[in-house]
Amino acid sequence: MNYGIERLHADLKLLGYDPVAIKDSSGLNYAMIGGFIIPAGKFEGRVIDLAIPAPPDYGRIVGSSMHIKSNPILVDYQNVPSVRNVIASNLGSEWRYWSFAFKFLPANPTEYLMSQIITILKNV
Repeated sequence: MNYGIERLHADLKLLGYDPVAIKDSSGLNYAMIGGFIIPAGKFEGRVIDLAIPAPPDYGRIVGSSMHIKSNPILVDYQNVPSVRNVIASNLGSEWRYWSFAFKFLPANPTEYLMSQIITILKNV
C-alpha cells in the first residue's frame, strides 16, 4: 500500500482528476488539481486551482487545509471563528491557505476528503 503523495495521486486519478505534484516553500508535497470547477453555491462555475497537502503518511491521516488559487481571489484573508480561517499560503502570494479540521475515513480517505472540500466550496 502506498502512502503520501503517491497514494493521494493514485486516489485522485481513480476519482477522475488529473493531479500534478507540487511542493511548498517548506518542502511539503501537494496534489494540485488545475481547472477545478466549483459545482454549486455562491461561486458555482468558478474555475480554481486546488492544492491538497499530502503528509508523508497520507492514507493514514489527512491534512488540515486546502490551498486555493483563483483570479479574482474567492476569499481573501479572514478569520471567522468556527467557520473558516484563510491565511497566506506557503505555495506563494497567489494562493490562499484555507484551514479546516477535515475528518478522516480510513476506508476511502480521498473520496471522503473531496466530498468535504466540495461541500466547503458550495457553502462559502
